[in-house]
Amino acid sequence: MASSRKKKNDVAFRREKKGGRLGILMALFIFGTFVSMFSYNSYTLEKQQKQLDREMALLEEKLNSEKEREIYLAEFETYTHTKKYAEQVAKEKLGYVYKGEIIFKKDK
Repeated sequence: MASSRKKKNDVAFRREKKGGRLGILMALFIFGTFVSMFSYNSYTLEKQQKQLDREMALLEEKLNSEKEREIYLAEFETYTHTKKYAEQVAKEKLGYVYKGEIIFKKDK
């Protein structure tokens, strides 16, 4: 009878051991899944960060270009309020000349 108890205990112990192994395997699987998900998300975010850095560089370049254009337009506005600009427009677009000026035109 003692030997039958020993066999029952051994069998029960083995079953518990198998259940323990299954639990460890499940825990390792879940841990591996989380590590994989974390790695994938990290890769995706890094890729997105690089894309956003490129876009930011382009926008900064465009901003610098617009600042230069703003400076040019401010200078041009100042120039348009001068007598020299008025004379230039009158000559080029309206064909006005001062008394005594001679205009030479090319033959077509």
